[in-house]
Amino acid sequence: MGWIIKETETLLKSPIGDFNATAKIDPKGVTRKYISMKAPDWVCAIVQLGAGSDDFLMVQQFRHGINRDVVEYPSGMVDKGEEALQALFRELDEELGIKRDNVLSVNELYTASPNPAFMENRITCYHVVADAYGASHPDEDEFLDPVIVKRGDMESIVYQTDYNAMMRLAWEHALAIGIFDKK
Repeated sequence: MGWIIKETETLLKSPIGDFNATAKIDPKGVTRKYISMKAPDWVCAIVQLGAGSDDFLMVQQFRHGINRDVVEYPSGMVDKGEEALQALFRELDEELGIKRDNVLSVNELYTASPNPAFMENRITCYHVVADAYGASHPDEDEFLDPVIVKRGDMESIVYQTDYNAMMRLAWEHALAIGIFDKK
């Protein structure tokens, strides 16, 4: 497309990522500044309690972007030096007390950019089958509770208008490939 990327200036550093302004020359030769967020990659998981089960384990927690409690898949940031799968197992343990030994299977559903218009990260979503969960031990600023959701109730959660679109995509993708139909 003929874009030329020039210098990048960090405008704000935050715990969830850095906000940058990057000078770019567009295809017509005009220099413009574009804002982006360089954030860590993320992971999320649809956690099924037992192969073929209609029970799914989610977490309820307050989300500051919409200022209310939501029920969502366990998820979190990939820490520096971690691979996505390592972060997944860490997050499952932190948020749901699911130990690696309790994970019966893990299938990667997809990896994608949450919003390439301004975000410089990726999210990897998984389907996890676990046979047990325990006490969570979240980060100091996380306050969450595990919630068991029946498959029949899942759509009323994932199709809410303010539900995370990337997590909704994980549910739709898992249904489309028939992952819950496998015994």
